Amino acid sequence: LKAILSGIYIAIAGVTYLVVSDMTGSKLIGALLFSLALLVICNRGYYLYTGKIGYLLPYKKGGLKMIGQTLAGNFVGIVIVVLMIFLAGVPNITDLAKVAVDHKLDNTWYEIIGLSFFCGILMYTAVDGFYNIKSDFGKNIIVIMSVVVFIVAGFEHCIADIAYFMLAKTISLKVVLYFILMVIGNAMGAIMINLLHERIKKESSEAVN
Repeated sequence: LKAILSGIYIAIAGVTYLVVSDMTGSKLIGALLFSLALLVICNRGYYLYTGKIGYLLPYKKGGLKMIGQTLAGNFVGIVIVVLMIFLAGVPNITDLAKVAVDHKLDNTWYEIIGLSFFCGILMYTAVDGFYNIKSDFGKNIIVIMSVVVFIVAGFEHCIADIAYFMLAKTISLKVVLYFILMVIGNAMGAIMINLLHERIKKESSEAVN
């Protein structure tokens, strides 16, 4: 249920980003509004793949199962929102999503991995910062800034991209393969940063002792 709720908020944020960016001509404004989704997810303790995957290593029992359930739940939440958006008849949403999707598919496979890798770093930064920074202002601002940076920079967030692919009604073998690469790239970036943090904490602890 927590994963489904995350999918719902990410899909709503994706729709908002497409509409607002088109209305204002500004990715920055759309990115700021998109950050609402991750703020809600972090504050409510919902499950989002890009927020959980960084902690897969060092591995703990049940970790893979949790990641699988999170991915599935995120997907279900997005499907719910996308179907309701189509029912509501949001003007031009498919055309707007198609422009975004076409741009993503113009990238090579290794560019997709790279763009996803950096998004993974930023999503780990957002979530880990939220749970470790003491001040309410600091923990929330790092979430907002991480989201804004990944969107403005054009990095790839695999869960948000599910929404864009569905809204664009674009399904193909290339879409499936690119999605898999995004999942892997997001994981690589988040896990790498977490392992480095763990190493630093271990060395700091040993130095104190």
